[in-house]
Amino acid sequence: MQVPRREVVGALIGVLFAAGPAWAGPLAALAPGAVDDARKAIAIGPGGEVYEPDGKGAWSHRAPITTAAPLTAAGRAGDAVVALGDGVVYRLADNGWSALRLVQHGKAVLGAGPRALAAVGRQVFALDTLTGGEPTKLVAAPGPVVALAAGGKAAVIVTDAAAFRLALVGKPGKLAALPAAPRKLRLVSDRWAIVERGALELPSGKLTRWPAGLAIGVAAVTGDDALVAVATSRAGLELLTVRGGAIARAPIDGVAASATAVGVVVDRAGRAAVALADGRIAVRDKAGWTIAAVSDAVLDAHPGPPPAISGT
Repeated sequence: MQVPRREVVGALIGVLFAAGPAWAGPLAALAPGAVDDARKAIAIGPGGEVYEPDGKGAWSHRAPITTAAPLTAAGRAGDAVVALGDGVVYRLADNGWSALRLVQHGKAVLGAGPRALAAVGRQVFALDTLTGGEPTKLVAAPGPVVALAAGGKAAVIVTDAAAFRLALVGKPGKLAALPAAPRKLRLVSDRWAIVERGALELPSGKLTRWPAGLAIGVAAVTGDDALVAVATSRAGLELLTVRGGAIARAPIDGVAASATAVGVVVDRAGRAAVALADGRIAVRDKAGWTIAAVSDAVLDAHPGPPPAISGT
């Protein structure tokens, strides 16, 4: 006897509802939480999926929200999480993502660091303050901005020809050239940049060299302005902390060298969260490292027949 397709699909849906939480990766980025606690970080999927900590060591996908473009980076703008996808900056609200209109045309660049800035062409915007309901324009750079990063008092802006330091307090909007900045750098904040040989402090030019045999991946800064980075060695992933010209190395237990880190958050207390592309989050506290897999939230069972399916 042939079973109608409607009943087959309905039965499958019933199984999914009864199964409870399930792995739900992958992940694309990790944004700091609203407080200085790595355990409160927000994990972001490439399709705009948002995984929030449940307070018990797990992250759950609680709301069916997505973005029009795949997301590649995320940060925090005051009380809100912001993210970048295909040149569009999104802001997360309770009812989902909304695209921020910065200029009429052009693709945006999302800045790194504790304070989220964005740029389109030569125009630089603060995403945590609004003017007339839109992100506040800070300055027009001397050339098209290809990278930027900001802290509480200053930002660094890189164009296709030079690097500049932008004041955010005192004389906001004032630009000063950084002649010693190398052409190939990856900004992490207004103080730190990743270069081929090590961690570079801006604008002093002090270089802390990387240990041999490491490939440096995602990086961020702590609440007290130390640099943290996830590195890959033959043995697996490590968390590096650069402070005072010295590097502290901490192997991330249970994570093999084949894993890819897509985000890292470290708080003042030394707790850490490292998001992995495969949907796992490694968390460090006083007891050591634990590994959690992001999951869908538990769905409440719905009495009655399954949802209607067209066709027979």
